[in-house]
Amino acid sequence: MSLSTSHKLLLTIGGVAIIGGITFAVKSSSHPAKATQSQSISLSTSSSIMTLDPAKMTDGVSSTQLTQIDEGLYRLNSKSQATNALATKTTVSDGGHVYTIDLRHDGRWSNGQKVTAHDFVYSWERTVDPKTKSEFTYLFTNIKNADAISAGKQSPKTLGVQAVGDYQLKITLSKPVSYFKKILAGATFYPVSQQAVNKYGNKYGTSAAKTVYNGAFTLQGWTGTNNSWTLKKNPTYRAHQTVKLNRINYQVLKSNTTAYNLYQAKKLDAVTLSGEENVQNQNNKDLKTLAGGRIGFIQYNLHDKTAANQNLRTAISLAINRKQLTNKVLANGSIPATSFAVRNMAKNPKTGADFVDDATVKGTTSYDLTAAKAAYHKAQKELGSKHLTLTITCGDDDVTHQAAEFIQGQLTSHLPGLKVTIKAMPFTAMIGKVSKGEFQMNLTSWSMDYADPSQSLTILTGDSNSNMGHYQSKTFDQAMQDADGKDALNATARYQDLVKAAQTAANDQAVTPLYDGRSHVLVNSKLKGVTYNNFSGAADYRTAYVK
Repeated sequence: MSLSTSHKLLLTIGGVAIIGGITFAVKSSSHPAKATQSQSISLSTSSSIMTLDPAKMTDGVSSTQLTQIDEGLYRLNSKSQATNALATKTTVSDGGHVYTIDLRHDGRWSNGQKVTAHDFVYSWERTVDPKTKSEFTYLFTNIKNADAISAGKQSPKTLGVQAVGDYQLKITLSKPVSYFKKILAGATFYPVSQQAVNKYGNKYGTSAAKTVYNGAFTLQGWTGTNNSWTLKKNPTYRAHQTVKLNRINYQVLKSNTTAYNLYQAKKLDAVTLSGEENVQNQNNKDLKTLAGGRIGFIQYNLHDKTAANQNLRTAISLAINRKQLTNKVLANGSIPATSFAVRNMAKNPKTGADFVDDATVKGTTSYDLTAAKAAYHKAQKELGSKHLTLTITCGDDDVTHQAAEFIQGQLTSHLPGLKVTIKAMPFTAMIGKVSKGEFQMNLTSWSMDYADPSQSLTILTGDSNSNMGHYQSKTFDQAMQDADGKDALNATARYQDLVKAAQTAANDQAVTPLYDGRSHVLVNSKLKGVTYNNFSGAADYRTAYVK
């Protein structure tokens, strides 16, 4: 991950947290699930589709559509575990360096062609080819030669993936990766029909008519610029008998207030909540709280003398009442963060405890004014002044600004002599400022691609482009190297490495974790069979139906 993948680093925490870029709108039906001709739901998105090409997809809306219309080797179940989709058998050999994957023989493209191992090879080589200009080549980094290819130093044909006949895929890694199947479940690793790309050229994926599909649904009615489209049950899908829905109707609704008003008027049957709506519906029986796979935090510029003071950073962390922040300000189901991780990323191999609980260090994220003032007094002495000044850089949307004001109030009222100002600005302007190191404190969040603690911790490594606070720790870096190096295939040892890294960052107050991102969604109880991922909240409608 790097700063260039700006879709990952959310430099605002405000606005509505839209799961996978969608809000939910269900058209009820009184017919039973078996009457498939009546199975129709309607969903709204926050913006239009950008592309249906896996190699060029960067936004949440496009990704959400791809997961419904295409299928890869694996899919993630509700517990974020990779289960077989087109894969039937996976054999790992050579100390974790080689994956041999047998494929189903009944995969079909909507143009009638079979889905084969060659489609995966073509898709991946095309993605890492610099000519494609994919923003997701970093996901391939563990595959042999991927980084060299992306840098233009080797041919895409040297990528460590090959088709052994039509229905077996052999992948060679540059180093073992224990969570590799989770990575392969992502939409970026979906197969692509070379015949279709040859036919449509650079126009592939730019409209529904210039795309082919191998998933549960096909997409119709999207011209590349319009704000409505339909997913229809795919008759050529290998498991079409498991698909109950005939149609999913989409429309773009940029105003969440509009969507909520339509829901209230019973013109929509579901909606993602924002602001006061969360409070008004906290006891609604149709309320769902969905995870976001996102950690909110304060990052510090450790090249700034004041922000670099560890006792000051500790005082800041202990002076913030996270329960009030999540319950009163965000009010969207988010929960207080106690470590630089979110829940359901990993479990202790021996005890089953959540990684967050094992990684939490007492006295680093608790609301403790006595300890906060003690650390603050030490910081004042070390900095040689009783009057300190800090600036919070943040996004300029309403909710982000409210969160910044809350933190400002907490710090100035609990730490006498500390002056905190807020510098709010548009997203792009903030990206520029923060990447140049022109900040002291930055109110930000980080969204993760898949459920593994390394996904958040990696941005604190010394060589990470996303380590904009310039945190440096040999102990932290070594633990991270061990986790994905010598201990990569030892589940217990790797887990302990990651715990050590997280605890080191906590003790150093490398960043101040604030919240584990969540969203509140109202969903009509008649919509059944939707699989919600407990890490990211992503919805899978392959087995959904209206009762």
